[in-house]
Amino acid sequence: MRIEPISVEMAEKNKSEIAKLYFENVHSVVYCSHYTYDEAYEKMDSLISHLADNTAVVYGAYEDETLIGFIWAYPHQFREEMRMYVSEIRVAEEFRNRGIGRQLLRCVENRAKEMQISAMYLHMEAGNT
Repeated sequence: MRIEPISVEMAEKNKSEIAKLYFENVHSVVYCSHYTYDEAYEKMDSLISHLADNTAVVYGAYEDETLIGFIWAYPHQFREEMRMYVSEIRVAEEFRNRGIGRQLLRCVENRAKEMQISAMYLHMEAGNT
């Protein structure tokens, strides 16, 4: 397993795989059962756009050449402090409990430090499995 930054080109190449993971993540929240795969696929255009304008930090976890997880974060002003906001993190179910999510978070944390951002945050829903 390897983790590497996802570039615009890699996001385009893996768009359907990232959209699938994103779709599964949204569906894990109870009140989002109406969310469609097409909407998730369209959301990937937003991710790619943010990568292109350098406002997103995205890493992928790969088993051989298969994307098995990803994290999407971005710098965000919170009150008077710049923080790295983790917007999405997802690891395919069959690859969980192996520390992959922790490694993805560590990559974003390291990138935040490089950007001189000293705080990170994310939020969870009570029903999010």
